[in-house]
Amino acid sequence: MQSALLHFANIISALLPQSRAFAARRVLYRLAGVKLESNVRLNGGSVIQYPNVFIGSNTWIGRGTEIVSTPSASVRIGDRCDVSQGVLFIVGSHTVGTRERRAGSGESRPITVGPGTWIGARATVLGGVSIGSGVIVAAGALVREDVPDNVVVAGVPAKLVRELN
Repeated sequence: MQSALLHFANIISALLPQSRAFAARRVLYRLAGVKLESNVRLNGGSVIQYPNVFIGSNTWIGRGTEIVSTPSASVRIGDRCDVSQGVLFIVGSHTVGTRERRAGSGESRPITVGPGTWIGARATVLGGVSIGSGVIVAAGALVREDVPDNVVVAGVPAKLVRELN
């Protein structure tokens, strides 16, 4: 039932104005089991694929962001974060399989984003990653390893660019 509600929430959300109707989206996603704190601004065209998601207060989720969690691995985004357009959070992957099929058995690992973090457009955050507080993830970055507090990371794969005050 919960997955049907989430599917419905994703469809209705896509039909609402892109950068408005934030309160309506919060109601829809909360009914579907997603944990959204106060004043989360989730833009249209974003998709949450499983309700094992927590988004902290005063966080902005840009248009077209996709949050892919599973029953065994959550996505937690802290307070006061800004997630730009088209960001992908994906908890699932595979072990390396045999030559007959390189995508071996599936696995899921959680993602955590600390408060005050800014994630640029079309960045990708992979399962098992913890991003610290006050971080800037550059547009297009591929985050596959943990990121400490108060730094800028960029590139594919994401590397430390500089430390912030």
